[in-house]
Amino acid sequence: MITRFAPSLTGYLHLGHALHMLQVWGIARARGARVLCRIEDHDLARRRPVYETAILSTMEWLGFVPDEGMTASSPDGASDYRQSDCGQHYASALRLLEEKGLVYGCACSRRQILDEQAGGEGELCYAGTCSRKGLPLQGHAVRFRLPGREVAFSDLRLGECRQVPRLQCGDFPLRDRHGQWTYQFACVCDDIRHGVDLVVRGEDILPSTGRQILLLEALGYPPPAYFHHPLILGANGEKLSKRQRSESLSSLREKGVSAAEVLGRAAHAGGLLDAYRPLALEDALALAG
Repeated sequence: MITRFAPSLTGYLHLGHALHMLQVWGIARARGARVLCRIEDHDLARRRPVYETAILSTMEWLGFVPDEGMTASSPDGASDYRQSDCGQHYASALRLLEEKGLVYGCACSRRQILDEQAGGEGELCYAGTCSRKGLPLQGHAVRFRLPGREVAFSDLRLGECRQVPRLQCGDFPLRDRHGQWTYQFACVCDDIRHGVDLVVRGEDILPSTGRQILLLEALGYPPPAYFHHPLILGANGEKLSKRQRSESLSSLREKGVSAAEVLGRAAHAGGLLDAYRPLALEDALALAG
């Protein structure tokens, strides 16, 4: 099996990422899976090259070494494990969906979509306004035509899950009007290309699973196995995030906090450890697996 750690270049790693790495490497070890590391920098407006260097260095410091993909010693230049270098792969997949009649051009702005909100489960839900207008793909956002059916899948931790993506989000974009690929599309294309058949990620991404399964099916691939783990929450009850300026692991390292202390904090905050104590990587992985 192959799983992956796929950080985005929109900030430095924080304690929530340390827990996520524990889960990815721990579950991979328990199931005999390989781990690859790819850089998700499809968001060209927010990506910063300095983040890539810091992320890969922090991974190495904590002891998380992938079996393939990006590492702190990766050579300079383009990589098949960095999204900004892989536009040709996404364009090829989009052409396949276009041939099947599964995409369309959309001229709606975010404000228009908000004004035409079609309901949904706590997120913006597109009403399909442009689905029959026949707009060209070039120069417009490109949306994926969703069937109205329910998607059922089994999560290795949560059990059976059911979602109806059309009611959650409506036809979602694969490329925005500026030509940038979206997370949903790039993530699925990358998993196909890299042979990922075990996806370990946080519960915050669970709502994306049904729509990604439909996209995989449209591209002719079976879905992987899924494991959605709990998140570390801040004092306000929200998940730790880069946008909240959660303290980075790089900052903790500079303050003299050891890798074992970070792993212990992450394991305790993530419910893997009843009481905090520093943890060697081997012991932390045993808890996560």
